[in-house]
Amino acid sequence: MDKEKNKEKKSEKIADRKIKLEAKGVGVAVGDSSSGDKDKIEIVKNVSFEAQSGDLIGICGPNGAGKSTLLRALSTLIASSGSILINSKNIHDYKRNELSKILSFMHQDTLMPFSFTVEDVVSMGRFPYHGYFSEISEKDRKIIRDSMDLAGCYEYGDKYVTSLSGGERQRVMLARILAQDTPLIFLDEPTSAQDIKHAQETMALLRDLAREGRTIITVLHDLTLAAKYCNKTALMYEGQMVAFGDPEEVFHHGHLEYVFHIRTGTFTNPAGEWDYYTL
Repeated sequence: MDKEKNKEKKSEKIADRKIKLEAKGVGVAVGDSSSGDKDKIEIVKNVSFEAQSGDLIGICGPNGAGKSTLLRALSTLIASSGSILINSKNIHDYKRNELSKILSFMHQDTLMPFSFTVEDVVSMGRFPYHGYFSEISEKDRKIIRDSMDLAGCYEYGDKYVTSLSGGERQRVMLARILAQDTPLIFLDEPTSAQDIKHAQETMALLRDLAREGRTIITVLHDLTLAAKYCNKTALMYEGQMVAFGDPEEVFHHGHLEYVFHIRTGTFTNPAGEWDYYTL
């Protein structure tokens, strides 16, 4: 299948759905609600930033920094304080079915409890458009096939997801997100189980989708991948956003030392890209 033609067709559909996401003082606290706020622990604290069509934003930071929690809050999967706006409208004012056509979320955990085929799982991305019990149209089937092709899992579409490796499952879940066809995409560590080749391919695809006009926010642990493919990055530490903006500025050695508690040096590698080493 011709991936370039598929990308062009996707671009035509997304171009008219511009997205501006505004996070204003977003916070997440957990704990015993019966005792009020005094025993709650703040996991995410007063995070504010903006994202718009064309952005591929990588959220980085150490374990426990609040990255995944922030992502879930932005996608309304968990309750949060502050406000989240999509095109100047509060995210909670959108109807659930309406929101499912605007944003999609790829979870970090790709395990499936049942033996669905790859194509079955990718087909689930079309549910917002026809419901769970309606017939899938030929148009839907084409979107499903194209999504599998772009994500690199078309060749094993008839296999059961329970038989796949972690990296293969991640490509299936990415295809499901593509099939949902939303202008705003959240991904929680989409390359964590990928080998070098497939991680690069996944990030290149996300970069291309952003350039077509989507707004993409992803949690990443690999700083070099974030610096290479994301036009903006965020660095989180203890629930707070320490820095946000151009990757080379955000990944300043002082920021990295503060956040990761290691001494680092940064440099431009032979490929002309940002890189780092530890001291």
